[in-house]
Amino acid sequence: MREKIFVALLVLITAAYGWGLGWIAWGFFRAGGAVGFGLALGVLILLLLTVWVTWREVLFGLRAGDLSRRYEPPAEAIAEDAREEFEAARAALQDGADGADRAEGDWRAWFRLAMAYDALRDRRNARMATRRAIEASRR
Repeated sequence: MREKIFVALLVLITAAYGWGLGWIAWGFFRAGGAVGFGLALGVLILLLLTVWVTWREVLFGLRAGDLSRRYEPPAEAIAEDAREEFEAARAALQDGADGADRAEGDWRAWFRLAMAYDALRDRRNARMATRRAIEASRR
């Protein structure tokens, strides 16, 4: 529940930031002239980028949360060592690519790999694997 409140707070802060950027862009636009219009356009582009990045990250979080609720780890996934779980998850992903159960298990294998990366504190690869899991679950 704390995470949901935190995300809602961040979205509200981003909305306030967006409102402020819109107000600034409107002020530059009203000032007129080439400089005013140019600054208004620049601030408007910044506003659109802010909205796009926020929307993309919120969707990522919602989709990853959905996969987390649907995911049931295999019995052999309970490894004591994070490195062992990573190797098992990577092997499961490689085996799934060769096996007949690929359609159903592909997103689960990618999500398992994402959790293994996360346990190893490799956030960049964890996000990449989570994105692959989201893509595979939508097929």
